[in-house]
This record gives sequence, structure tokens and C-alpha cells, in this order.
Amino acid sequence: MLRFRHSLFWRYALAVSFIVLVTALILTLALHAKMSEAAAIITGIALLLIFLAGVSIRSERTLTGDLNEIASALEKLVVENDLDRMPQPRLTELDDLAQHMDAIAGHVRKHYAELTHERDRLSAVLDNINAGVIVVRSDLKIDMINPVAEKILGTSREYAQGRTFTEIHHTPVIDRAIEKSREGAMVSTEVKISIPHSRSLRVLANPITSAGDEITGVICVIEDVTSRRRLERVRKDFVANVSHELRTPVANMRAVVDALIAGAADDPDAARRFLTDLDRESRRLVDIIEDLLMLSRLEAEGTTLVAETFAVNEMIEEALAEKAGLAWKGEVELTFSDGENAVEIRGDRNLIKLACTNLLDNAIKYNRPGGRVEVLVAHGKNEISISVSDTGIGIPMKERSKIFERFYRVDKARSRETGGTGLGLSIVKHAADFHGGTINITSTEGEGSTFTLVIPNDFS
Repeated sequence: MLRFRHSLFWRYALAVSFIVLVTALILTLALHAKMSEAAAIITGIALLLIFLAGVSIRSERTLTGDLNEIASALEKLVVENDLDRMPQPRLTELDDLAQHMDAIAGHVRKHYAELTHERDRLSAVLDNINAGVIVVRSDLKIDMINPVAEKILGTSREYAQGRTFTEIHHTPVIDRAIEKSREGAMVSTEVKISIPHSRSLRVLANPITSAGDEITGVICVIEDVTSRRRLERVRKDFVANVSHELRTPVANMRAVVDALIAGAADDPDAARRFLTDLDRESRRLVDIIEDLLMLSRLEAEGTTLVAETFAVNEMIEEALAEKAGLAWKGEVELTFSDGENAVEIRGDRNLIKLACTNLLDNAIKYNRPGGRVEVLVAHGKNEISISVSDTGIGIPMKERSKIFERFYRVDKARSRETGGTGLGLSIVKHAADFHGGTINITSTEGEGSTFTLVIPNDFS
């Protein structure tokens, strides 16, 4: 829209000139009309006042309109940050003000853009950092909480903002850490929570200070260390178990060697007996080391399996042949129901065979003389299952959740007698997991157990 620009000075100068001309005209007419000089002057003054009033009102409205437009533009800039440039005033006297305000608006837009960029960058960091972050104001009200903290504490940003920590999660240890940090202390502690899930948390609380060293709030970093603590516990248990398992055969071998050195080697019968014991313990030691190496490979990052298509029946027959001697020694009958003659699967043949061998090994060792072990292969729509059933001692219900742990044995005495390492079922579980399958168990105490290895037939 076209806008006419004016100057107050020239507006009033033109008004005065116009009034002088009108007054002179009135005086001239008054002389010709024989009007009194006083009446002419009063008439001129009245016209002067009326005209000045009109000019003043018009100027005031123009000035007020320009100032209101500038104020609205400033409000739009500050609140919405949506202003390209300041509006041009109609009064030229406001040009300098408009130019200065336009320069200020430019600086404001620049700083606002910088702040927006920094805010977005900080938001991206907080949203993607692998730790919970909570910012608390000096009044202990939560000002900000990131998604990781929301997940750990089971809350939402909308609910948490404006509330104290106690209101969103009742954990006195964290609440005290925030309060101590607000007083100026740097707090580091660890706590276990049970809601919404059982977790171990490491909490770091630090005060936020202003340029004048005034504490304006607290930043609280919450790190979920549940997995780390569990791994530390597993590692400690593993080291303790390995030490214990290796100590027994090594101690037995040492005792046999000492006996032979002490003179048993001179007695043929004793020497033969001791050498048999030495052979048994050395084989057990080798089995433990080989199983540990296999578990280490399976648990190492970047482990890849060699996928190939192979006949399951042939693989099972090989495993049965390897365990035939152990079954004969334990007086256990081995049977194989192949169901279909040409069942094929794609996967790591050596690993699946090792899993089946370990299942057969356990089924034979934990059986009874005259018992039976049956292997069954079934071909489903999208999977193949290999079941190993025995008529042995069975597994108590309370033990079933632990049998796939390393070095866990249901019957420790029998396992040591038969040379078990306690790692076989753990390897079976890893083999199933690597192929995207499962290992299931059904058992009746005193009657026997059935382990079923299920492998998807689309493994690649």
C-alpha cells in the first residue's frame, strides 16, 4: 500500500504560513467590510487554534500509529522471531529511530538464530547420549529431562517438568544427591532401583553456577550400569569356577605324579592304575580347555558361522557313532528315529553337531544301566527340531532355569565321576542362539528328560 511520508516541522510550517495568509485575507476583508479590528483578530485567532488543533491531532495520530507499528514489529521479532525488517514510519523524524531499531532487529535475529542452533545441537546431544540427564532449577523443580532418563525412571517429559524428583520417582539416594549438589557439592553414588525395572544406576550430580558463582540449579547424570555390573559378576564367577574346575584335575594329576615318584612306578599294578588315573584326568583337563575355547569363540564379538546345507540324519549318525563307546560302557541303548530320510538344513554343521554330541553325552552320563537314549528328527514348516530323550535321573523343576549356565551341574558327584565339564549345555544354548533357534526341555524327576534343539530352516 502506498504510504505518504511527512515531516512534523514542515507540517507545522505550512500550517502557520496558511494561517498568516488566512489572517491577512480576513483583515483585508474586514477593512473593506468595515469590520472592527478586534473582531478580525478574534476571528483569525479562532481559525488559528482550530487549524493548529487539527494539525496536532493528525500529527499525534500519525506519530502514535508509527510508534505502535514499531512496537508491534518488535514484539513479533522477540516473541515469534518472524520479521524481515522494521516497518518504514510515515514521519521522517522517526527515520533514525527506525534505522536503529532495524539494526537492533538484525542483531536480535542473528543471536536468536545462533541460540536456536545451539539449542538444537544440545537437544540432539541429549537425545542421543547413552545416559539419562536431568536439569533441576534452584527450587528443585525439574527443568529438563532427556529420553534416556525418561526410560530409566519410567516417566515422561510432560509429566516431569515442573515437578521435584521425588514426585516422579521415589529414590531417596538420588533425591539427596540433588539436594547436596544444590548446596555446592559434587556427588557421585550408585543405587539400585526396582521400578519400573530392576536396574543398577550410577548417579553424578553437579551444581550449575552463574557468572557470579551463584548456584542456579543442578545437572544430574544417570547411567544404567546394570549390564556392566552383571558382566563383572559373571566374570568373577567364571574365574572362580574355572579355577575350581581346573584345580581338581590338576591336583589329581599332581597326586598321581607324586605317588609315582615316591615309588609306585616300581609296582607294575600300582603304576598301571596310576597311569590310568593320569590319563583320565588329563583327558578331563583337555575337555575343559577345549570347551572354554569354544565358548570364548562363540561369545567373542564378530564371530561368524560357516553356513552350509547338509543332511541332518548323516550328522546325527556321526554323533551317535562317536558316543557308541560311552553308551556301551554305561549300558545305555541308543536309538535313532529319522522320520524322513532326506531332511536337510542350512547352518554351521560343526556347531550343530557339537550341540547334538553334548546332548547325547549328557543323556548317556546321566542315565542308568539298562537305560535308553532316543534321538528324533522332525521337519516342520519353517524349522527342524532334533530331540534327545533319555530315561535317566531327570531334572528337578527348581534347577531347570540354571542348567544352561556355565559349570552348573544338577548332580555334581556324577558329573565329576563321568568326566563332565559343566559347559556342554552352555555351548548348546549358544549354538541355538547363533542360528536364531531355541533349546527346550521337558523333564520328570526320576524318569528322564527330553532336550529339543529347534533350528529355523531359513538360516543364512
